Amino acid sequence: MLRIGVVIHGPLVIDSGRAGRLLKILSGMGEVHPVLGGAMGRAAVIDAGLEDLIDISSSLKPGESILALNPSCDVVLLVNEGKSIETGLAFGRLVFERLPVLEKPLYQLEFAGGCSLIRWNNAFHPFFNELRQLLDASVVQSPPAVRGLIMDNGITRRPVFGVRPGEYVTVDGIVIGKALSGTVEIISSGGRITGLDGGRLKSHGIEKLEHVDLSSAIVRSGILRDAVTTPRVLEHKVSGYAVIIDHSAENTFEIVEDADVAVVVGDDTTAVAGDLLTRLGIPMIGITDGDRDGITHHTHMPPGSVVIRLFPGNDDIVGRRVCEEIFGGRGRIEIGGGGFEEILASVLDLAGDLVEEVVRY
Repeated sequence: MLRIGVVIHGPLVIDSGRAGRLLKILSGMGEVHPVLGGAMGRAAVIDAGLEDLIDISSSLKPGESILALNPSCDVVLLVNEGKSIETGLAFGRLVFERLPVLEKPLYQLEFAGGCSLIRWNNAFHPFFNELRQLLDASVVQSPPAVRGLIMDNGITRRPVFGVRPGEYVTVDGIVIGKALSGTVEIISSGGRITGLDGGRLKSHGIEKLEHVDLSSAIVRSGILRDAVTTPRVLEHKVSGYAVIIDHSAENTFEIVEDADVAVVVGDDTTAVAGDLLTRLGIPMIGITDGDRDGITHHTHMPPGSVVIRLFPGNDDIVGRRVCEEIFGGRGRIEIGGGGFEEILASVLDLAGDLVEEVVRY
């Protein structure tokens, strides 16, 4: 039986229902092994009730997912729905260029602007034409190599593909600035971001990136997820542990594991992590200071959560205090007899007169 590896990238193709319909079609063609490529589609998979079908157990990048599937599958299909066919093709090209030579066929199914199939290597399989006929898909030629990293005298420049004026630009989940044009380049030197050509740099954002390698960093622009959904909540087992999520929202699933409480640092981190924690049924204590950029819309907050809003510029300061004095520099601690309220009281005590507002959900 044909073994089909499927790497589904991003929430849009899941929210649109196309991923679910595609998997039903593929199940009639062979043995399907679907995984999520990237971290931000997890909430969409859960909301669609597909978590038992699509593997969301890890947050591998799309290329890493392809490599993981390649040895055990006959073909691998990368499924995406970009902002446009051009950005979808640019995404596929970036993924392909970072891969070693693959003996198995690698195809992309791009749903932006219709339904297109792209061959990314020279390996051929009848599956390609069979799928094209079933989906009535257009065959699109793979685009030439995109202009990627430019490294000169210790300075690295990386273009942001498919960016639109007004969109926020993130590096490894941290907002580093806003695009002011459709041509944007991130500039770094010595592992630090120093500029954003075609955009406005956010100094408070780049301070959170202690060291960045632009050759491997995850760079995005625009809204992470824009669908209006009713979140599904998975069953949660009590563990007696609390964790801290400090500007690492995309790693929420790995960090929380079976925790009962999460302390979250940062405005956008609180919004993104809160949305994911809602699906896991884990309440959180958010530490914010009002500088949210709005990289995700229509987010949810886990019931029983508390968001502490500090006076501007203080979330990182209090976050460090919490990490050191409550968590002892570790990411996970056992919860005392007072549970959630005891941790909340400790956080508020450390924040002191920096607290502007406390909101319960």
